[in-house]
Amino acid sequence: MNTPFPPPRHARFGGFALMMLLLLGCNSEPGRASIEGLVSLDGQPRSGIEVTFWNENDHQQMVFSTTTGDDGRFLVENIFLGSVRECVVTFSKPALKNGSDIPPDIKASEVATIDLAPKSLRDPDKSPVHASVPVSDFQYDIVTNQ
Repeated sequence: MNTPFPPPRHARFGGFALMMLLLLGCNSEPGRASIEGLVSLDGQPRSGIEVTFWNENDHQQMVFSTTTGDDGRFLVENIFLGSVRECVVTFSKPALKNGSDIPPDIKASEVATIDLAPKSLRDPDKSPVHASVPVSDFQYDIVTNQ
């Protein structure tokens, strides 16, 4: 009876490595993701809302910051998350004192402005808004009469 020899150790490892590449995908980068969502102000999508995700375990570590488009949506692609999976989210919406948007041809520093987002939503140490990342359907409505 002829017993085949087991494959050399390096051949077994190579087979394992190939299997892992097939399972994980050749182009996947650990810790990278896309994050998208919708932010509204008093129930209405609004452009120019700054959305910032902070590491929940270290509020000094900003994960990313972006601004909503005309439809209130944001999308950040291929962002490096590393080991961060839980975030605190803050918001800021600079506006003219009457609450209207700052015209694009005027710098916010040139006019008197207010922030429509309540103070608690602008501070990562106080914000009650949390999100697990990556996320493809983040939604939040900023209520200004708080």
